[in-house]
Amino acid sequence: MGGESWWGNMGGPVQKGIITYSVSSYRQRVFAGAFKHGIFNVFRRTMSQAPYVGPPVIFGYLIYSTYTKKHEFLHSKAERIQYISRSTAISK
Repeated sequence: MGGESWWGNMGGPVQKGIITYSVSSYRQRVFAGAFKHGIFNVFRRTMSQAPYVGPPVIFGYLIYSTYTKKHEFLHSKAERIQYISRSTAISK
Protein backbone atom coordinates (compact mmCIF):
# COMPACT_ATOMS: atom_id res chain seq x y z
CA MET A 1 0.00 0.00 0.00
CA GLY A 2 2.31 2.66 -1.20
CA GLY A 3 1.37 6.09 -2.46
CA GLU A 4 0.34 4.80 -5.90
CA SER A 5 -2.66 2.70 -4.79
CA TRP A 6 -6.02 4.18 -3.93
CA TRP A 7 -9.35 2.84 -2.71
CA GLY A 8 -10.79 0.46 -5.28
CA ASN A 9 -7.39 -0.03 -6.90
CA MET A 10 -5.35 -1.71 -4.18
CA GLY A 11 -3.53 -4.04 -6.53
CA GLY A 12 -5.20 -7.19 -5.21
CA PRO A 13 -6.99 -9.86 -7.21
CA VAL A 14 -9.91 -8.77 -9.36
CA GLN A 15 -13.23 -9.47 -7.68
CA LYS A 16 -15.78 -11.40 -9.68
CA GLY A 17 -19.50 -11.96 -9.26
CA ILE A 18 -20.31 -8.58 -7.72
CA ILE A 19 -23.29 -6.94 -9.39
CA THR A 20 -24.17 -3.33 -8.70
CA TYR A 21 -27.53 -1.76 -9.46
CA SER A 22 -28.35 1.91 -9.32
CA VAL A 23 -31.24 4.21 -10.04
CA SER A 24 -30.78 7.57 -11.67
CA SER A 25 -31.19 10.48 -9.28
CA TYR A 26 -33.78 11.89 -11.70
CA ARG A 27 -35.90 8.73 -11.34
CA GLN A 28 -35.76 8.51 -7.55
CA ARG A 29 -38.74 9.84 -5.66
CA VAL A 30 -37.07 10.98 -2.48
CA PHE A 31 -40.04 12.86 -1.01
CA ALA A 32 -42.72 10.49 -2.30
CA GLY A 33 -45.46 10.56 0.32
CA ALA A 34 -43.51 12.81 2.69
CA PHE A 35 -46.35 15.28 3.14
CA LYS A 36 -49.13 12.75 2.67
CA HIS A 37 -47.92 10.21 5.26
CA GLY A 38 -45.09 12.03 7.03
CA ILE A 39 -47.15 14.42 9.16
CA PHE A 40 -49.37 11.66 10.53
CA ASN A 41 -46.38 9.40 11.10
CA VAL A 42 -44.61 12.09 13.16
CA PHE A 43 -47.75 12.58 15.26
CA ARG A 44 -48.13 8.82 15.80
CA ARG A 45 -44.50 8.37 16.81
CA THR A 46 -44.62 11.35 19.16
CA MET A 47 -47.77 10.07 20.85
CA SER A 48 -46.26 6.60 21.23
CA GLN A 49 -43.24 8.06 23.07
CA ALA A 50 -45.22 10.49 25.27
CA PRO A 51 -45.74 8.04 28.17
CA TYR A 52 -41.98 7.50 28.41
CA VAL A 53 -40.87 11.12 27.99
CA GLY A 54 -43.75 13.01 29.63
CA PRO A 55 -43.49 12.00 33.31
CA PRO A 56 -39.74 12.73 33.67
CA VAL A 57 -40.19 16.10 31.96
CA ILE A 58 -43.13 17.01 34.21
CA PHE A 59 -41.27 15.79 37.32
CA GLY A 60 -38.18 17.79 36.36
CA TYR A 61 -40.24 20.92 35.75
CA LEU A 62 -41.96 20.60 39.13
CA ILE A 63 -38.63 20.22 40.93
CA TYR A 64 -37.16 23.17 39.03
CA SER A 65 -40.10 25.49 39.68
CA THR A 66 -40.40 24.52 43.37
CA TYR A 67 -36.76 25.10 44.17
CA THR A 68 -36.57 28.26 42.09
CA LYS A 69 -39.36 29.72 44.23
CA LYS A 70 -37.63 28.51 47.40
CA HIS A 71 -34.31 30.02 46.28
CA GLU A 72 -35.97 33.36 45.55
CA PHE A 73 -37.65 33.31 48.96
CA LEU A 74 -34.41 32.47 50.79
CA HIS A 75 -32.75 35.50 49.21
CA SER A 76 -35.63 37.88 49.90
CA LYS A 77 -36.39 40.41 52.60
CA ALA A 78 -39.39 38.37 53.82
CA GLU A 79 -37.20 35.38 54.64
CA ARG A 80 -34.72 37.58 56.48
CA ILE A 81 -37.52 38.99 58.65
CA GLN A 82 -38.79 35.46 59.30
CA TYR A 83 -35.29 34.31 60.25
CA ILE A 84 -34.79 37.21 62.67
CA SER A 85 -38.18 36.62 64.32
CA ARG A 86 -37.38 32.91 64.76
CA SER A 87 -33.97 33.56 66.25
CA THR A 88 -35.34 36.11 68.75
CA ALA A 89 -38.16 33.74 69.75
CA ILE A 90 -35.66 30.95 70.42
CA SER A 91 -33.33 33.15 72.49
CA LYS A 92 -36.12 34.32 74.85
